[in-house]
Amino acid sequence: MRIIFASTFYYRRGGLEAYLFKVKELLEQHGHEVIPFSTNHYKNDQSNYAEYFCTYYDLSQKGVSQHTLSSKVQAVMNMFFNAEAYRNIKNLCTDIKPDIVQGFGVARSLSYSIFKAAKSINIPTVMRLSDYSLLCPNILAMDGWGEICSDFACSRQNLLKILRRKCIHNSMAATLIGELEFMFNTITKTYKKHVDYFIAPSRFLQRAFIKYFNLAPERIIYLPIFFDCTNIQSSETDEGYFLYAGRMSREKGVMTLLRAAGKGNRPSLILAGMGPKEKEFREYADKHNLNVRFVGFQGFKDLQSLIKNCRAVIVPSECYENSPNIVLEAYAYGKPVIGSYIGGIPEIVLERETGLTFQAGNENDLNEKIEYLYKHKDIARAMGENARVFLEKEWNAEKHYHRLMEFYKIAKGHDV
Repeated sequence: MRIIFASTFYYRRGGLEAYLFKVKELLEQHGHEVIPFSTNHYKNDQSNYAEYFCTYYDLSQKGVSQHTLSSKVQAVMNMFFNAEAYRNIKNLCTDIKPDIVQGFGVARSLSYSIFKAAKSINIPTVMRLSDYSLLCPNILAMDGWGEICSDFACSRQNLLKILRRKCIHNSMAATLIGELEFMFNTITKTYKKHVDYFIAPSRFLQRAFIKYFNLAPERIIYLPIFFDCTNIQSSETDEGYFLYAGRMSREKGVMTLLRAAGKGNRPSLILAGMGPKEKEFREYADKHNLNVRFVGFQGFKDLQSLIKNCRAVIVPSECYENSPNIVLEAYAYGKPVIGSYIGGIPEIVLERETGLTFQAGNENDLNEKIEYLYKHKDIARAMGENARVFLEKEWNAEKHYHRLMEFYKIAKGHDV
């Protein structure tokens, strides 16, 4: 098969792009050809198809402040319909004649235009969902006050009420633009019309789109991520510390973790990562004399070393995560996970089998689970062994490949 993978970025920027490159490699190992389509971001990997890529506009707060007025206007227009992306991907499709066009994180950059272009020349379209941008103006489904949008009610609420919440970048202007784009896509049903099938990496996300996006169940399949652990040995080393590895931000639940760390026996906690709230978290830990060590951003090898030697990995998120990759990395080394019971996390952290779950945002519940594994090293080890078996059985690359091929067969309407 020849498949176009369309994404805003074509470099390993985060979890979404890491998955894209892993699937690309997996498909190529099985003899398929994967052609990228993206924006011309300066960090992109090299590609023979870069001439088709369209202009990148930085929509971050810092990036927008550096745009000229005309660039700002164009960036906003692209959120609704990216005419350049439409032309370029249509030219690419005409030239290479792909079997399928699949989008990854294209909302607000490439937009639905890439799917419309493909459909105009009868090419099947697939969108892999990774956030909540089609259900909520904020891709995390959180408002500016840090509250979860539990019922995705934006399309049913008064615009002024939404603006007061400053859901995007804590800015009323950014929220207005995001809400208008969201309303446009909701009213005109752009993605429903031009995307044939959707892929959800968690059951939670799948159910949310069926219920709140009014998507027919047969048009959205559940396909979790995968992790190849064939070259990783399960670790028996346990230095007793607990590990958090991720973004230093409010929605990741780091403050709840720090508060939990100040209770009970106060076992050692290592926090790896960077983010906008890092300074605030460090100051809190110093003020309360916590048994916590901040190690900042860690490269691949250093992070693997931290995972191999820990008692357990903690994922305290307070937003709707799908399948955090750090959970699977922990499992690969035979380490259990303590995860918040929110979004797709309880789908992969099996209670008292591969780890423990706690009520998101509840520092006492989290502390109780940390204390339990701190006091029961043997149980933590047994959970870690279960986690490794679970990973090998349910999250392996070959299983993912065959599921994806079955799905492509449905999308194309015949054998692939």
